[in-house]
Amino acid sequence: MRKGNMAHEQDASLPSVLSSDQGASAPSPLPLATVPAPSPARFIRHPPRSGTSKPVLSDPYASATTNFTTITKNNHYELTTLDITDSIPRSDTLVSNGSEDAGDGAENSESQSLLLLEKHSLSHSISPKPSISSTSTLVGSSSHNPVPATQVFARNALPLHLPKLDAYLASLPKPPFSGEKTSSKLLMFPPMDKLANSNQSLEDMEMNSKIPPFWRNRKTLLGAAVSLFMGLTGSSAIATYYSLQGVVNTVQVFALILSTFVPVTGEDLANEWRTLFLGTIPNVLALNFASTLTQSLIFLVIFMIIASGLLYYFQQRARHCDRYNRLEGLQKRSKGKHWRTVVVTFLLTVIYLPMSIMAIHVLVWSDDLWVVPNPYVNATSFPPVVAPLGPTSEYRDPLDFCWTTTMKKDEINYAPVLIILSAIVVGMLSITFPIMLRRVIKHSVPRVDRFTELGRPRTKADMDVEYHRVLSRDQNPFVFLYSGFRRGWGTYESTYLFAKLSTLVIVAVIDPDNCLFRSASRTVTPIVRQVLLLVCTFGFFLAQCFLGPFLDPTNNAGEWVSRMNYLSTSLVALLVALDVPGTDILNSYVLYVIYIVTYGLTFYFTIINLSPIRRFVKRITRRIDFSIDVFSPRLAISYLSPHVKRRIWQESITTLILTSPECKIPSKQTMTFAQALDFEFPPYLLGFAGSPGERHVENLKILREIGSLEYRKAATLISGPDFARYRRVEAEIQNHFIGPDSYWKDPDDTVVPGCSGSFGNAWFIPFPPTVVMRYDNGKLVVLRNLRKLEEYVAQNSSRQIQRKREVRMALRALEGQTVRWPYNHISSIGAQYLCCCFRQRYNADMSVHYDTCVLRIKRNGYLTWDKTQLGSGFQVQLNYDRKVVLDGDLIGLTEDFELTPPLAHFLALNEDVIFSRLGKLEALISSYRRHHQVECRRKTQVLSYQFLPNVYDHPRSTTRLARSAFEFERDLRVRQLLVGSDEIFETAYARLSAVSTTETATWWYIFWDDLWRRNHDTISNLQLHEVDFNPYYPTSIAYTPLSRPILESFLIQRGLLSTPSKRGDFFYCGFLNKLYLRLNETAFRGSSKVILFHLGDDKSELDMDGVDLEIQLEGLSSMLGTGGGTDHDDSSIIVRPEYKWEGVLTDTLQHHRWRRKNFFSKLGAWFGITPLWRAGAISPGVAIDVRLQNGRYILLDDLNKLPYLTNGHNCLEKLMFTFPYLKGAKDKILEGELCKEIKVEDSTWTLEDDTVLVHIEKLNREQWWENVLTHHPKIDTTKIEPTDSKLSDLDGETRGMVEKMMFDNQQKQMGKPTSDELKKMETLKKFQAAHPELDFSNAKIS
Repeated sequence: MRKGNMAHEQDASLPSVLSSDQGASAPSPLPLATVPAPSPARFIRHPPRSGTSKPVLSDPYASATTNFTTITKNNHYELTTLDITDSIPRSDTLVSNGSEDAGDGAENSESQSLLLLEKHSLSHSISPKPSISSTSTLVGSSSHNPVPATQVFARNALPLHLPKLDAYLASLPKPPFSGEKTSSKLLMFPPMDKLANSNQSLEDMEMNSKIPPFWRNRKTLLGAAVSLFMGLTGSSAIATYYSLQGVVNTVQVFALILSTFVPVTGEDLANEWRTLFLGTIPNVLALNFASTLTQSLIFLVIFMIIASGLLYYFQQRARHCDRYNRLEGLQKRSKGKHWRTVVVTFLLTVIYLPMSIMAIHVLVWSDDLWVVPNPYVNATSFPPVVAPLGPTSEYRDPLDFCWTTTMKKDEINYAPVLIILSAIVVGMLSITFPIMLRRVIKHSVPRVDRFTELGRPRTKADMDVEYHRVLSRDQNPFVFLYSGFRRGWGTYESTYLFAKLSTLVIVAVIDPDNCLFRSASRTVTPIVRQVLLLVCTFGFFLAQCFLGPFLDPTNNAGEWVSRMNYLSTSLVALLVALDVPGTDILNSYVLYVIYIVTYGLTFYFTIINLSPIRRFVKRITRRIDFSIDVFSPRLAISYLSPHVKRRIWQESITTLILTSPECKIPSKQTMTFAQALDFEFPPYLLGFAGSPGERHVENLKILREIGSLEYRKAATLISGPDFARYRRVEAEIQNHFIGPDSYWKDPDDTVVPGCSGSFGNAWFIPFPPTVVMRYDNGKLVVLRNLRKLEEYVAQNSSRQIQRKREVRMALRALEGQTVRWPYNHISSIGAQYLCCCFRQRYNADMSVHYDTCVLRIKRNGYLTWDKTQLGSGFQVQLNYDRKVVLDGDLIGLTEDFELTPPLAHFLALNEDVIFSRLGKLEALISSYRRHHQVECRRKTQVLSYQFLPNVYDHPRSTTRLARSAFEFERDLRVRQLLVGSDEIFETAYARLSAVSTTETATWWYIFWDDLWRRNHDTISNLQLHEVDFNPYYPTSIAYTPLSRPILESFLIQRGLLSTPSKRGDFFYCGFLNKLYLRLNETAFRGSSKVILFHLGDDKSELDMDGVDLEIQLEGLSSMLGTGGGTDHDDSSIIVRPEYKWEGVLTDTLQHHRWRRKNFFSKLGAWFGITPLWRAGAISPGVAIDVRLQNGRYILLDDLNKLPYLTNGHNCLEKLMFTFPYLKGAKDKILEGELCKEIKVEDSTWTLEDDTVLVHIEKLNREQWWENVLTHHPKIDTTKIEPTDSKLSDLDGETRGMVEKMMFDNQQKQMGKPTSDELKKMETLKKFQAAHPELDFSNAKIS
């Protein structure tokens, strides 16, 4: 055992124990105790309390071996702490030590033993379930059954009582700005007030654009229209209408409906308006002007020609749709008019299925095109017997009606024309269009930045969520084609077209009523068709089940229902074709049920996915959303948490710049960047207009693509020790070695894969310093580090490369010019045809002499400067004639552009043309280089790249900010903004400091900040009391952690909480239990005050970190980032998988370990009830070490109060109590009757490490105790005459404690409040002042 010193405190309210050195006859002053410092809660691990051995009590006086006790100081001065500092060995025997006496000589040598241990072994664990008897005796009992978390967090749960946490929260410092009012109306923190007044979000300002409402959103409208048309036209049930007669019948029905319309005014049908709209238009739509089949076929030809024209236009526009690789250099994309491309693409997508099937109908010549009635219908013989149509010399055979438009032999047959045109439509539209569409979509789909604005890597789930945001602002003209599909599945639309077409082709081709299968069995053919259709639909159904390509689960569910409709309809059709019993029922009622259910659900899924409906569902389900895993113990809440830094400091900086009239982005400026598809090179803002706001957004874009580590490395390079070296290289590259005819051959690689030459088009990105070069054959190379940049300069400066560049420049000067180069072209003349396996030779040769030709250069890349093409690619062509085109080999041109003799002769022949044009060409390229050099320098001068690490990511005082402004920033606007915004920076720094004092304050702020951002638009009372919740206001609750009683009163006053709880409350008791459980973890992590969990039915006790570790051991990442919601935390509802701790705290408690997720885990997300679904393995659930007592949950440690009276009276009689069992103990440790009355509610015992701490608060603090238990020997308290001691002799902590006690005694004698009571009154007064709208008259605050 360890020994401690006997001590007493000067205040009479604390019991005193005399030292053995103090005699009874001559009392001497007691030495002050050596007070051990209280253990920091978050750095001491709570010992595990698991085990199965039954605890045993022992009689403390059954042995002569005694213990000792130490009176220690506690955090609460009115508490007496009995510190049992016994070292507990793990052996079966324990050798006891003697105790120090605390009485009058030998008489009290044994009377001062308060605790006595027998020889036994004690474990580190105590039984967490002491029972309370009717005689107010606290005794040990069997192990406690923890309560499932789902029960503690349920809507109808009882409250979780955490008095220690409430006391800790009350001790936290209040923010200096809490409750400040600059006027009668509370004002927002600057500059957030400007952001609120702008009616824009921060993301709107960064992108310099707003998301249009759904009724003006081209993406939403066209995407919905495409889905609707494809759903209707892709149904096999209407495939038979995809013929000329089907179209005629459809529009005739429409014409009939219009014709029955009678004007309200009753005007005559002959008037002009009615004639136009009810006469001319319906007849045109109904094809009534085509009185014969021939004229109708001509109309069909017109449709096919129009479709071919649309496809040609689409093909031409699709060449320039590459979002990332089409343009070279740093040229800004032309805005142009994209509406034509959008309209053409939309029309092609809509008419794709009808036109394709109509063309196939023509190819197989379906009965709709037969010029005679179908002779196979109701035929009694096969083949049917049909009477001749007329004389055989004039008419065809009655069954010879296939692929003909007339039965007369002397009339023109237009069928070959239709067949050829239909084959073209099938080849170009049915086959080529989906392929081109796939390529267009693949090159148009946006990619997601790899890092957040914190510079941290995104997880896969974070990237999926960010993809939603990117799509919402995508301005690509083809966005409506891929906006409905999730990341990585944007090209599914083209596959979807093929899938739809395949089913329709089966219906159209395998049909006994066409010329292809008219001779087949009319019984077997429908069965074969339905079997193939069933197989196809079943395959598509399985693909939808396992792939789920759509963006939202509701869309996937809707498509799943649609596929189920196709599958069930195909199955019913097969059964009908097999003529099973009950065919009439199948063909009527069953089909009706299928269509009603499927189309009803499809309508539901369409409606439920609308934004207003989703918000309505959120309101009625009373759901509170978060953008991060706010309850995860891995949430970064240590000092200067990146989350609070992002939400306070960085957000204030960005808002300040983007709302400043001098620094904001010009309203008409388009924020477009030069980017690489696979992040090969960093982004570069195009079309820089000169504002600091543009530069700040560009810095953020760079950070999101390369990450904080690479950003800081690059910042060090351009401002550190290598600055001069880098500046020289940068100047050389920008002045001479960017643009066309740049050269690079990697010295570390002998051959660049796929590259035959080393020349290409290069451009320079200033930050991080990067040279990007596209070789002439299209390959891309990126040079990043300083060593390779120096090598690049060295290679391009060599005389050998300069000579080769001069050759290329000379050839560029001749581009498009008529040049001299004599050539004799020999061509064969005579007949030529293929005969079996060989080609017949020509009979003679003809020679044509040319003196001149036109030199052209074919390029692969696209770079236009001053109307001159400078893109990569250098394929020289000599055009002598339209049919005589030769390559550069004719003039001796090689891949390395060596000056060969033929090439030298060619250049000499055209020397005059070269000299006349070379100077202008060189000046043009120089102007191109100078333009980008000036733009890069201008960007650096407007806002440096060091601004992000020095200001944006470095919170500090205004003095240091001003110093940084003058050190790195040159632009006067930025300097004035930083120097003249002291109030803004001081406010932001004060906000950040206030929420960074403790981890508890940090987590509290993140919780309420995220709750406001994500839910203020759906919880009306949040908006109503915005000043109390919006962190932009100094009175926000986010800055003041409140104890539970105060928070409940706060929420009740604002209509957000009811007692008892109501179904319509967003806040309820279980939610607050979860809130304060996590808050308790932040305050007491690692100490005995932490709340412990059990994973499943495991008896092991774990804190939240331990549970999280178990989760990771199962192979499931707990996600250190806990969600990427710090980029743009808005109120939009984005579907995503549950964060890890969102799922763990809601998993049902199971008796087994981990389970695989259920197939129906997405059921709620499918039906749009919730945007979340459970992903990955399902945990066995968690249970919490709490127990129900007096209508509330309390911690097990709080059950161990000494003693506890069930009637709740504050005035206690002399009570009997038994100290709880310790694991492995054979006898009771402590048992007896207290000598005086105590305050039961605040008296506890705990176990920390090997020390049992007993905290007793006396009811009468003015009275000395003669002993602790009545059967203990008494000490003579009259002999205690403490001598005066100088306060100056005490250490600072003890002196403050003594002075406090003396002050409290004086206050009590005068009937005035003590220091603690004064402090509580001051705290309450400040809170009331901060929230004048609260009525505290009836509030009971403990």
